[in-house]
Amino acid sequence: MDNPAYKPLGWGLAVQLAAREMRDGLAGFRIFLMCLILGISTIAAVGSLSASLVGGMAAQGQAILGGDIDFRLVHRAAFKQERDWLDRQGSVSEIATLRAMIRYGDEAMLAEVKSVDAAYPLYGAVKTAPDTPLSVLSAEPETTGAGGDIYPAMAEKGLFDRLQLAVGDVVSIGDIRLRLMAELAHEPDRTAAGFPLAPRLLVAHATLRAAGLLQPGSLVNFHYRIKLADTASVAEVKAVSAGAAETFPNAGWRIRDRSDASPSLRRFIERLGLFLTLVGLTALVVGGVGVGNAITAYIEKRRESIAVMKALGASGRFVFRIYAAQIAALTLVATGIGLSIGAATPWLLQALAGALLPVELQMALFPRPLLAAAGFGILAAAAFALWPLGRAEKMPVTGLFRNDAPQAAHRPSMFYLAAIGVCFAGLLALALVISERRDVALWFGVGVGLSYLALRLTAGAIVLLAGKTAALVSDGRPALRLALANITRPNAPVRAVVLSIGLSVALLSAISMVDGNINRQIQGDLPERTPSFFFLDIQPTQIDQFLSASEAFGGIGDVETLPMLRGQIMAINDTLSRDLSPPPEAAWILRGDRGLTYAVDRPESGKLVEGEWWPADYTGPPLISFDAEIARAYGIGIGDRIRVNVLGRPLTGEIANLRHVDWESGGMNFVMVFSPHPLKNAPHSFLASMSMAEDREPAFARMVARDYPNVTIIRVKEAMETFAGILNNLGLAVRAMSGITLLAGILVLAGAMATGHRARVYDAVVMKVLGATRRRILLAYILEYALMGLAAALIAAAVGTLASWGLVAGAMQANWVFLPVTLGLTIFGSVSLTIILGLLGTFKALGAAAAPVLRAQ
Repeated sequence: MDNPAYKPLGWGLAVQLAAREMRDGLAGFRIFLMCLILGISTIAAVGSLSASLVGGMAAQGQAILGGDIDFRLVHRAAFKQERDWLDRQGSVSEIATLRAMIRYGDEAMLAEVKSVDAAYPLYGAVKTAPDTPLSVLSAEPETTGAGGDIYPAMAEKGLFDRLQLAVGDVVSIGDIRLRLMAELAHEPDRTAAGFPLAPRLLVAHATLRAAGLLQPGSLVNFHYRIKLADTASVAEVKAVSAGAAETFPNAGWRIRDRSDASPSLRRFIERLGLFLTLVGLTALVVGGVGVGNAITAYIEKRRESIAVMKALGASGRFVFRIYAAQIAALTLVATGIGLSIGAATPWLLQALAGALLPVELQMALFPRPLLAAAGFGILAAAAFALWPLGRAEKMPVTGLFRNDAPQAAHRPSMFYLAAIGVCFAGLLALALVISERRDVALWFGVGVGLSYLALRLTAGAIVLLAGKTAALVSDGRPALRLALANITRPNAPVRAVVLSIGLSVALLSAISMVDGNINRQIQGDLPERTPSFFFLDIQPTQIDQFLSASEAFGGIGDVETLPMLRGQIMAINDTLSRDLSPPPEAAWILRGDRGLTYAVDRPESGKLVEGEWWPADYTGPPLISFDAEIARAYGIGIGDRIRVNVLGRPLTGEIANLRHVDWESGGMNFVMVFSPHPLKNAPHSFLASMSMAEDREPAFARMVARDYPNVTIIRVKEAMETFAGILNNLGLAVRAMSGITLLAGILVLAGAMATGHRARVYDAVVMKVLGATRRRILLAYILEYALMGLAAALIAAAVGTLASWGLVAGAMQANWVFLPVTLGLTIFGSVSLTIILGLLGTFKALGAAAAPVLRAQ
């Protein structure tokens, strides 16, 4: 101990030896690095891109919103005193939006009409092709003889394409004709209202009034955008918003400011980012199995070195420090590379596909997602590295010198097992911290944990069943006996294959089943009562004539009509809506305005579950029939009061009964149904729905568009096709993420092959020496990997199916259908992939020379 050359076996010497061992390069750690880089870069890229999109929305909030503040009113324009107050705050631009039918010859299509004034846009610029100033919209209409005047307008490309129009063509809307002066190439505030369902048509206010579409009760949104002084701070913007709410508490307007210009788009980006992050975390967990395999394979190659060190007096803890230092260094390298890729993703995406993005990305480094990705990567690396490192510490010198020693018998000590548990708990805690939907993150963590446990048990069951089955297989099937024996031999890659393939297939099964269910419903597997059309803005003076004309057309069925208004929930009992904290699945009824109706008799679309319906001659204070499920979410029931703003007037009603509303029925459903008095006296329109044979739909739509130009026609099939297009675009991102998970699984399988390669070479040599042909050996390996892959895929498919059911029936509140073909293709593909990757690692073993291998043993 007094020898000055003696160095204590501490971390310093361990780091020196670790560095010395790594002089030969990264051989053995390539899969380790790739698995970590793949998972970390995925999470960092998704988080950075999401933050970049949200940051871009905040930075461009004025252009996206169209002003510093937006005041929106439904059904009505601002009263004079309201408009005067707004004018005193800054420059004001008034905008009106509604959906209406555009007619061209015998064709008609839905458009999102927007009328603007001379002040529009307050921020940003409208781009057209050819370049045309917006002032042409305010020009005097062309005076013609027959057919009336022609007013100027602009439209998006989708309208030109659908109706096969060119610039300068004339279309009809309402009671007037329009000449399309230019194609709208860019509208700065297009995303403020969320995802569009139809092409935009841009006109002046005078044009919209002349079209006769501004009828009492029509579903029109009036926006008043205010441009404050250039020096106005966020606090000053908030002060104006608060002043409007205080000065006009019953205005019923929805107020948004530049700090959150498009809440629906922001929520969508954040939730999609959360989902993709969790999928990326799944890829990291799958890759974690590869991390463990890679470390096991590396330590297997260092058996002799470890044995020598232990024989010379090195403790197991010192051996652990050497390889822990190497793992830590490589983890830091992988983390740095992964974070660099993730951080650069917004720049790369902006350069490659910037024109396709809803907003211009904010180019910056976002510490929060990068730190989260680094935390996920380090915790995952530690969680999966501690097991093989802990086993190396406990393995005795004799076991290290013997190649046939069963490593599985040497389990890590309780200290390492506890540390592994802490790492996995840290992964779940970090997922909860970064998620605004902690329930989703928690269920995700539980699902991954249970899936991992189920697959571990499956791996053990496969080994047990293979051992019992091998004894029952006749000598006439040597390939099958050999395959079963390979599965039960020490250090067989059963666990790695089952975990890697299983976790990947579970995610792929869930995604493919969800995607299949959504597409099935969109492509025609709709509820039986789903109508062919919805008709909006039918005036009370038109409803009887409209129904008569529909009956005369023939072939009409399932006709349903209801009066319709829109109102905003202001308070429940004595609590203002802004002070309520509902669960996420029920928060939607407080966002903006909701559809309202009144009825004398109970609507067929809702089953009464509590309370009584009001008498047919009831004329007392307003009563409300409320959705029972939403009522439970808010903790309210019969006797509670709800205050709603309708047409700028507060209306307080008492809940008289609760209904079970079947939102999947396809009928006309409302959260709130009022007693007739006093809503029947308010300006309102009617909503109608009806069904007919698909081949008669175009002719009926043309008849309605011609005879009732103010009525908005929504063809369910076209709306679902638009929705399908949006979902398909989202599906590209989801499928890309699932592909990354599959790539991680492939890397894990490659690691598993590397782990068992030495034993596989020895087995192949012994079998060839004993007379086995290359064909028979290859058949045995095919059966071995097929059995492992099939068992893993079946369990994983069951897990994925259960997860898809939870997502579709639970989160999406839709009908779930089992899709055996989709699931079968997923299972077949995964088993085929297992066999192919297994054989790729086997061909080298089949070609090994016998003498060197046998001498090495």
